[in-house]
Amino acid sequence: MKKLLNIATAAVFAGTTLTAIASEENIQLWDKMNAYTVELEDGPMEITRVKTPPALIKGYLQPMFPAEGVTPVGEIDIIEAIGKENSMIVDMRMKDHVLQLGTIPGSINIPYTEVAMNMDQFGCEKKGEDWSCADVTTKIYAFCNSSTCPQSPSGIRAMIREGYPAELIYYYRGGYQDWTIHGLTTVEGEL
Repeated sequence: MKKLLNIATAAVFAGTTLTAIASEENIQLWDKMNAYTVELEDGPMEITRVKTPPALIKGYLQPMFPAEGVTPVGEIDIIEAIGKENSMIVDMRMKDHVLQLGTIPGSINIPYTEVAMNMDQFGCEKKGEDWSCADVTTKIYAFCNSSTCPQSPSGIRAMIREGYPAELIYYYRGGYQDWTIHGLTTVEGEL
C-alpha cells in the first residue's frame, strides 16, 4: 500500500498518470541491486527505482567519493573552476552524448574509455609503458551524465591507477543532468 501511495504521489508531482509510472521498469539502485529494504516504525518498506521522464539515463547510483582522496564538488565549484589556470573541466561522457546534448562551457571531452591513454592531456609524461604524473598540479573536475552514470567514476579510477594524484581530482557527481536541471548555460558539443 505504501509503495502504491508513493507511486501515486510521484505521479501527481511529475504530472504523469499512475498507469504510466506503474508500467515503468525497475532499474538498478547501485551495486547490482534493484531493491533495498529499510525498516520504518510501522514495518519494512522496499526502496526501488523506476525510469521516469526526468531520469535521462538508467545507470545506477554512484557514491559521492568514487575513489579515496577524490573530492566531490557541486555546480558553484564547477562555475568557479571554468577558465581558471591550473583547472580543467573534463566531460568523460562518450562523444555521441556530447555532440547530441551539448556540454558545460569550458570543458573538454575525453571519454572515460580513453582517459588512461590520454594522460598527457593532464600534464603527465609517458615513461616507457607507464605514465609519470609526479609534477602535475592541474586540478581535474570530472563529470558525466548524472549521479547514476558510472562513466566519470570509471575514468577517475583509471586516472588514479595510471598515477594521477587523487587529491587533484574533483568529482561533479550531478553531471550534465543536474547542470541542465538547474538551467545553467550549456554549449554545443564540440570535439
